[in-house]
Amino acid sequence: MEDFALSQKSFLAVIWGAFASSIRRNKTAIKAITLTFVGVIAVSIIVTVLAFSSSPELADLLESFSEQERRYIVVPPPYTGTLYSYILLNNLGHFWNPIRMLVWVPLFGTLFLGVELLLNGVVIGVVATVVGIQHGATYPILGLVPHGIFEIPAFILEFASMIRWHVATVEAIMAKVTGERVDVVKFKLGVKDAVVLAVASVVLFVIAAFVETYVTPGLLGL
Repeated sequence: MEDFALSQKSFLAVIWGAFASSIRRNKTAIKAITLTFVGVIAVSIIVTVLAFSSSPELADLLESFSEQERRYIVVPPPYTGTLYSYILLNNLGHFWNPIRMLVWVPLFGTLFLGVELLLNGVVIGVVATVVGIQHGATYPILGLVPHGIFEIPAFILEFASMIRWHVATVEAIMAKVTGERVDVVKFKLGVKDAVVLAVASVVLFVIAAFVETYVTPGLLGL
């Protein structure tokens, strides 16, 4: 039993060590993504508030549009495994959705990566603002912050994983094109970092989906 416990601790230590090393090697990219992501959310909130304050009709128009969208998009009820799967698969779709997998294509995928980053930041900012205007400031805080603590870092690590993959593959491709020797060790390390960051992102998405399914509804009184 003691040997099993020690082996578990050793395994977790190896996993944590790999994750910490990947974070250290990619801290510049992670910081840049975080600043961009938070900046886009902040700008989206400011622009939405200014737009609604200058034209209150926009709030009514958006609310009407949201009601129409709900008729076509059926969200499963809270506290159910169906909702958990719905949320988790929607977030993981940024990795494996057939169309969004274009972000993994070297060179070409960087354009989609930038668009994906901007769209996610804008959606979070606008949704938080609209919900706050309609239901009060406390509502978006309770509705977004608990699972957002895990979900936003998950998105950041996801984007960092994609960037690391692009850097590693583009450097290898350019070396081949120019007739230089591919640094295999560096390439393998880049791929390893991309995988580690992607796995960490998935783990955070799993936790975020659980919180959004089983904790957030209770905070909102649903």
